[in-house]
Amino acid sequence: MRRLLILAVAALSMMACSSSDYDQPQPTPRRPGAADDGGYSRARTTNGVLDMLPPAGWWHQPQLAEPLHLTADQFAALDKIAADQADEIARLDRDSMVALRDLRQVLESNQPGSADIVTAGQRVRSLRDTLFDRQLQMLAAERTVLTQQQWQALQTQLQARPSRMDNGGYPRRGGRGGMGGRGRWPGF
Repeated sequence: MRRLLILAVAALSMMACSSSDYDQPQPTPRRPGAADDGGYSRARTTNGVLDMLPPAGWWHQPQLAEPLHLTADQFAALDKIAADQADEIARLDRDSMVALRDLRQVLESNQPGSADIVTAGQRVRSLRDTLFDRQLQMLAAERTVLTQQQWQALQTQLQARPSRMDNGGYPRRGGRGGMGGRGRWPGF
């Protein structure tokens, strides 16, 4: 009986060692100088125009806010801007994801009509345009609160932040131990 148990444990150990749980896709090579989103954005609708958009609540992040030496009035003004805009931006972002899902469903239906596809696509465009306008308003409001030196320092801080996309174009696993604690170093 004991010999059978040892044999079963040995067989299970060999099977476990011979299987692989690596389920990450192989990264595709990146072009040198390719734009990197960095993962530090709040619902960016486009690369380029809103690359200057700092993350939501950035003034509450000490590594970004401390070098700017924000005054209490600036801090309060930034909190008010976020309170005024954040809910609407989040709603528009959710609505655009739903509209995109609806467009996919129309495209994947048995016999999609051209008018249905165009209507669903126009809804996506309309929501993204509205979202872009709101984000631009928020960016403009935040910029008017800061001095030119503070704005330039913030942009420098944002560009210097380490990229979360440093795994060949795929986001790094984060959290405590990453992906269930597999691996020796957390997040790798």
